[in-house]
Amino acid sequence: MAKDFRNIEYHMSPDGDGNGVRYYACSKLNTKQKELIFNKNKGAIVQIRWEVNLGKDIKNLSETFNFTPQFGQFVEYQNLFDYLNDVCRKEKKMNMKIIDLQVAWQKEFLFKINPSTLELGPLWISDLEQKTTNYIWDHNEWREV
Repeated sequence: MAKDFRNIEYHMSPDGDGNGVRYYACSKLNTKQKELIFNKNKGAIVQIRWEVNLGKDIKNLSETFNFTPQFGQFVEYQNLFDYLNDVCRKEKKMNMKIIDLQVAWQKEFLFKINPSTLELGPLWISDLEQKTTNYIWDHNEWREV
């Protein structure tokens, strides 16, 4: 196993560095093609809606983002729910309650990437036949509905 400059482990293809492909836990990075391809059902398009109690008022908020495990803002995470639990734990101080979580797990999820900086470029290909899964927070765990 090798580690990149972020201290994230990967391994090279059996034939060595010749083809420029790195295999991470959730994805494959092709340094020659400058493409990052996430393994099936590891990357996702996420839509989350939540409410925040602000005194006597309740404010409804929403966000849509691409979950890219071990890359972008998710460097520390291989699992979406670990990320959400950490975010929720911090935000509970603000009386946050998630009211809707929709996750479109991707079969094909490809980003352009700068192999030197590992900075993600735009989403290049996503699964056109994506199936959206809804989740709720129930008894301190995420449950599919």
